[in-house]
Formats: sequence, C-alpha cells, structure tokens
Amino acid sequence: MSVLDRNLALIKNKQLRERLLHPINEPIDVDIHPSKKGPPTMKLNGHYLYSRYDPLKDAERFIDSQIDRDAHVYCLFGFGLGYHVQELLQKEPDKQIVVIEPYLSVIRKAAENIDLSNIFLHPNVEILCFEQGQAMIRTLNELAKQQTRWIIPNAWLKAMPQSHPLKRFLEDIKIQEMSFQRFSSLMEKNFAENLKYMDADVGKLFAKFNGQKAVLVSSGPSLDDTVYSLKWLKNKYFILSVGSALRVLKENSIVPDAVIITDPQEFVYKQLDGMGFAQTLIYLSTACHSAVANHKGLRIIAFQKGYPQAESYAGKKKLPLVDTGGSVATTALDILIKMGFSEIVLLGQDLAYSKNRSHALHSTSGVEVVSNENLLSVLANDGTMVKTTTILSIYRRWFARKVAETKHVIFKNTAEKGAVIQGMPFVHISEIISESEHLMECNFSEKINQIINQY
Repeated sequence: MSVLDRNLALIKNKQLRERLLHPINEPIDVDIHPSKKGPPTMKLNGHYLYSRYDPLKDAERFIDSQIDRDAHVYCLFGFGLGYHVQELLQKEPDKQIVVIEPYLSVIRKAAENIDLSNIFLHPNVEILCFEQGQAMIRTLNELAKQQTRWIIPNAWLKAMPQSHPLKRFLEDIKIQEMSFQRFSSLMEKNFAENLKYMDADVGKLFAKFNGQKAVLVSSGPSLDDTVYSLKWLKNKYFILSVGSALRVLKENSIVPDAVIITDPQEFVYKQLDGMGFAQTLIYLSTACHSAVANHKGLRIIAFQKGYPQAESYAGKKKLPLVDTGGSVATTALDILIKMGFSEIVLLGQDLAYSKNRSHALHSTSGVEVVSNENLLSVLANDGTMVKTTTILSIYRRWFARKVAETKHVIFKNTAEKGAVIQGMPFVHISEIISESEHLMECNFSEKINQIINQY
C-alpha cells in the first residue's frame, strides 16, 4: 500500500477523502523537494511555505510564537506538509484545531510524500477544504464567535493569489492579529487607563452631521501640496486630522476641529505634545493612554470591533462600535460616515510612496526616503505608476470596500500622485475650494461641545 493510500484511508472526513481520490485540476503550482537538513519542504506558487534549510525547526519556532493558552480553538490557515499542525498537536494536544486549506492539490501532495496518520487520526483535528470562498467565510464567521486563535503564516498568505476570494479577508485578520500579538499587554493597560479620561463616547456624535461635509487629513506626501486649502475650508468642512498630521497643520497655522489617535504605542504622545491643540480628541479605547491623559480639550472615546474588552464594555453600556480597518485613517473614515457627513474629502491619503517619501514634511511620523526594492507598483491618480507596500495595499482595499458599501456618501480623493482608490474619484483641491464658497459656515468645535453637553 502506498503512502497516499494509507493516508487517505485514515481521513475522517469522508467527503474530503472522496475528493482527494479523484483527479484534481487547480490553477496552482505545488512543488516538494528535500531541504538541506533532509525533511521535505514545500513551494506553493513560487513561494516557500517553510525554510529551505530546516523546515521542521522553522515550523516549531513559528508555532511557539502563536501559542495562546486562553484560546479555546486554533484555526490554522494552510495545511502545507502538516508541519504546523504537528507542532500544534504537540504543544496544545487538548485544544480543537481547525485547519483550512483552499487547495486540494496541497493536501494530496502532502499525503503522497509524508506519513500524516497522527494528524488524520487525531480526534481534535478537523481539516476543511472548500471550493467556494463564501462557504469558507461563513465557517470563519462561526469560528469568530468562539475564543479562536487565528494562525496565518506569512509565507502561506503570500503564496495565495490576489484573485482568491479569501485573500482580502485573511489580510484583514492578519493585521488585527499582528497588532494584538505585539501590543496585547500595552493595549490592556491603555484600555483600563483610557476609561478614566473619557468625557463621552463617539456614538454621541453619530448621525448629528447629516448633510454637512468633512475633510479627513492624513500625513501622506501629497498633504504638502494640499494643506493650504484648509484655510479656505475651515468652518465649511469639518476637519478631522490624524495625529501624525497635526504638526503639518500647525506649521501652516491651521487648527483642525478634531484629532484622532488609535495606535497603542508611546510615540503617539509626541504627536500631540507641544502642539497647543485643545479642541476635540477622538481616541480608540486602546490608544496611547499618556497622550489621552495629557490632552487639555474634550476627550471622546471610540470602542472598536475586534477587541474583546472593547466589545464587552460597549455591549454592557449599549454603546456602538467602530470598524478600524487596521489604521488610524480607516478608523477615522468609519467614524465620519457614522457621524452622518454627506461628503468626505481625503487629504494626504496617498497609500503609496509618492515623491519617494512615506510622509509629508513636518509629519511626526518622520519622512522616510524609500527605494523601489521589494515594493509593489500600482496606478496613481495622475495616470502614472507609484510604489506601495503590501500593508498599504490592504488599507487601500479596505477603503474601496467601505466606499462600495456606503452609497449615500460622496467620497473625493485629492492625492494626485497617490494610489487610486476604487470608487473614490480624484478631484483637484482647487475644485474643492471652489465648491466650498457657497457653503454655510459652521463652528464645528462649538457644535460638538453642544452635542456632548446635551447628555
């Protein structure tokens, strides 16, 4: 009996076994060859899923970094050669392990070359292989209701084609998981401290600005070309600035109506310190607590989806949650939409390294001069190609999805050399200024205070 026959005979999932017995025609390239240490390694669509030198040690190190003793369920993406599953079984033998592999060819190739009996026979391991992405997403949504620890190897995610329906879904999960892993203890501390400082929750502002217009100011390189416009837009558009752009605005004698911060790290304190900004601060529940504590103006907290403590607290208090999308700008956009603005204009939202820079001059994020190595090329609003990164591309797709599902709002993008955001047309800043001339003025800072004082 061949290795394949022995493995297939042990698979508990009869439907999966039947599918593996028949010829498989999938548009992927799977290759297995010996590593320098001896055990086989796998290459999927041109990307190695494990180390070419010592795949077993590579899998052990990776799983060590993913263990969460509080998790009830582990959901591992990518079966590969089963190395990650084996490591999970050794370290968490009593936990349920759900393995999701989109490609039958990968499982078949592994079953042809490796003894997988321990995995196939183990009562706690469930292997799922879906032909349709939507079926898999429904399964993931069910898993999300449990205390699930998501494990998404970077190499596996890179090997998945951009066209796969799960790609974007998993990239979003990966962003959240990376953030929680790196800053979980800091986020917990920030959350506990930030509850002490809130004057109100952001839900008090929702649906209070219907029919009015807003500008979301980010600190991309194009802000240098458009920041002057805010002098004309002040009191016509509600101006919400991300923390890293505040210094740029100060250098141009512009005071925004509100500033938003979301990052848990201490560097956020420097974004506000010494700026003399005393208007409204909107802050995520897990944002840098020292920056919140130091603020002299109104402090409005936002509780985010995806963070258990925020969801629990908001649920008990019957407060709304906001979508974060992984960045301060994506969080800000969701909040502006919920506030009711009929038009939202983006300034400095390049989502690319236009001008070979990462940020506008004077931004507190610093100005990184970048090379073109290991960067992606995407279409810019001026018709040229511009360099960007995987993470910025994820944010760009988040913007596009949010725009697509928000039909009642007009979106405009002023970053001429920034990356194209699908559904968000480029509009030259001069047109925005011209259109603002007929708008009635509004003291937005005063309006926010009036709204909050009503409660």
